[in-house]
Amino acid sequence: MFPTISLPVTTGLYGLVQVIAYLLAIAVAWYALGSVKWDLFLRDFRGPTARMLRLILAINLGYVLGQFMLQYLSASLLLRYLNG
Repeated sequence: MFPTISLPVTTGLYGLVQVIAYLLAIAVAWYALGSVKWDLFLRDFRGPTARMLRLILAINLGYVLGQFMLQYLSASLLLRYLNG
């Protein structure tokens, strides 16, 4: 059987997994937004406001991607209780 882990340790580990998942998802979103041709949408696409817009979009997309990954992880961990 599995060793028993206390609730604070389990909660802390899940929090660590969440932070890592969100940071990874934001990095993936930042990388994906690099392929967008910003000069079609913005006048000064290399300026600080354009970078701030890209950062905000990366955070938003990364949050959505991170939520999906964490929900998928949570659902897959609950599947072990399906057989009773």
